[in-house]
Order: sequence, then C-alpha cells, then structure tokens
Amino acid sequence: MIRVFASLFLSLLLVSTSASGEEGFRSVAGPCDLSFPRDHGAHEGYRTEWWYYTGNLKTSSRKHYGFQLTFFRVEMVPPGEEKDWPRNPSAWRTRNLFFAHAALSDIEGKRFFHDERIARGAVGLAGVEMKDPSTRIFLDGWSAVLREERHALEAAAGSFDLDLSCKPAKPPVAHGLRGYSRKGEDPKSASCYYSFTRLDAGGTVTLGGVTEKVHGLAWMDHEFSSAPLEKNLTGWDWFSIQLDDRTELMIYLLRLETGGYSPASSGTFVKTSGEAVHLRHGDFRVEVLDRWESRRSGARYPSKWSIRVPILQLDLSVEPNLADQELITARSTQVTYWEGSVSVSGRSGQKPVKGVGYVEMTGYAKPFDL
Repeated sequence: MIRVFASLFLSLLLVSTSASGEEGFRSVAGPCDLSFPRDHGAHEGYRTEWWYYTGNLKTSSRKHYGFQLTFFRVEMVPPGEEKDWPRNPSAWRTRNLFFAHAALSDIEGKRFFHDERIARGAVGLAGVEMKDPSTRIFLDGWSAVLREERHALEAAAGSFDLDLSCKPAKPPVAHGLRGYSRKGEDPKSASCYYSFTRLDAGGTVTLGGVTEKVHGLAWMDHEFSSAPLEKNLTGWDWFSIQLDDRTELMIYLLRLETGGYSPASSGTFVKTSGEAVHLRHGDFRVEVLDRWESRRSGARYPSKWSIRVPILQLDLSVEPNLADQELITARSTQVTYWEGSVSVSGRSGQKPVKGVGYVEMTGYAKPFDL
C-alpha cells in the first residue's frame, strides 16, 4: 500500500514543524537495500513511517472476519534540532508522535467496527523497541511484535479484541527498485517500501463478549518516507490480493486531480517461489465497475473492479465483502478513508483462481491538500 500517506497529511495538520517544511528530514531518492531484522524497526530522520497489517480470517463454522491494525510514527523534529532543547528536557519531550487504527469487518453480520489511538512517543506510552532479533511497535496496550518465525498482534479496541499470531509463508518482498517505491514525478517523491505478502494467521477475535478462534491469511506493509503527496494528486487506491495458487498481487493507483492515474502508479506480483516481479503503470489495467456512497461522509467510493495484467495473463474481478468499511478518524488522524476486505475471482493463464485481499481508498471524502 502506499500505506498510508494519510500520516503525512496528519503530520502537516496536527504537529508544528520548522518553517522550512520537509527541509532537514532525510529523503528517499534511490534503492533502499533493506536488511532484516534491522529494517523492521523505526527509521529516525524520516518524517513518517507506518506498519500496516490487514487480513481475512475464518472460524471453524466458516464465519468470515476482516481486520486491520496499523501503527503510524510521525517525526516532529528534524535530526539535529535536539541541540536546541534544554539541557534537562522534560520526560514528556519527544521527537515522535504515534497513531494507531484498528478495524474489524463482520462479514456475515454486515457490521464494521473501528477504533483509534494517539500518544506521544514518551514515558512508555508509545514507541518502537528493538531487542535483536525482535521488534515491538506499541501504543496504549496495542502492539505488533515482529520476530523471524512469527508476528504477534494484539489490540483491545472499544468494541472488539484481536489476538493474532502471523507466520510468514514467504520472505519479505521489496517493492519498486530494491525497496525504492516512486510516488510521484519528483525522484524524491518516494518511500522505502516492503511487504510480507502471505502470513498464515491464527488466534482469536472477540466481539460482543464472545471469543472465537480464527485462521486465515494476513498481509503486512512497512513504509517510511519524508515526501508529501504531490500537489497534482487527490488520493490513491491500493490493492493487496492473495490468490489460492499461492501468488500475490499489490497495485497502487495515484489519482490525478485532472482525472486518470499518475504514471508513478505501479505494483508487484509475487510468484509462488517468493520472487517479485515489478509492474509499471502500463503493465496493468484497473476498471471501476460499481460505486458505493457513504451516508456519513458523503464520499462515493469505487465498489467493484476488474484488474487485468496482460503480461502475467491475469484477469481478476474484485468485490468488497461488505459495502461500508469506511474509517472516519476524527479523534486521531482526521482522515476519512475506506479500508476493507474483498473477495477475488478470475483466471491466471488458463486456470481459474480465487482469492482474498484488502483495498484502501483515500481522498474521496475530501481531496488531500498538502
């Protein structure tokens, strides 16, 4: 996913920064050459960073849930400016602000729940801890602990709880050019971006006081950058698709204010072996087949898609499992976006395929104005 430039948006709106804007923060302008477990951790000096989990889970009775758990880190002070701090600064002083979103889609019940958190990266409220070989991202009791053999996710939200263990079925995949993922015309409009595209997930979901065992597939994105969304863009559509032939597809579409998509839009196809194939904008076609309008925000979102990747002989239909999976995050990021569980069917070459996935759509309630 672009995963999520919303955090760039919120950082510009919610925290004070130097008059020089992005000046002073590190930029992404070439291959990231990611190394693990080091790069699972925080990347100080970059203005925004996010760890993003989504997935589709089922119970033994085949009840279907979709989930999201996301942590955002926003760096408020460029590197080196700490020299201007008092000699004995308050324990509350910090360079980082953290946000977290959690969501649960009850597909059979046609219900959608979400919660949000915000905290300073100080006095143990939120942060990123690296104790080789594990990385822990936490905020207010919510956490993601990354180890080589599994990722442990916990979130006790207002109306639901998640307690999941996610085992990587494939190694991490670097998108773009060795992790260098373009997000605009300027070479520095980019992020370092990698994903775990197939995580075997299991654990429990608690809803309405009832705890159920679940199993399924999850997806993890980790991205960091300092670049704002370019001014000619209004938002993006992001797709993560996991097919039953054990391949995966990620596509992001950057929407131009004049209509159409930016040439910087791209994607990644992951073979059964784990090998990644970079897809340029011209390698795929995405057609919107239906739309859904939110009564709460007034946003009108795409609600069914056809995705074709001729060079891979992929022809897919993607449809939401629940129409309303919209998050309105007035208490944290102040961004309204649609992030939800989808089902996939179609053909890969001559063979029929089915799958699951997640779609994220931003900028429909209100175009981003950076």
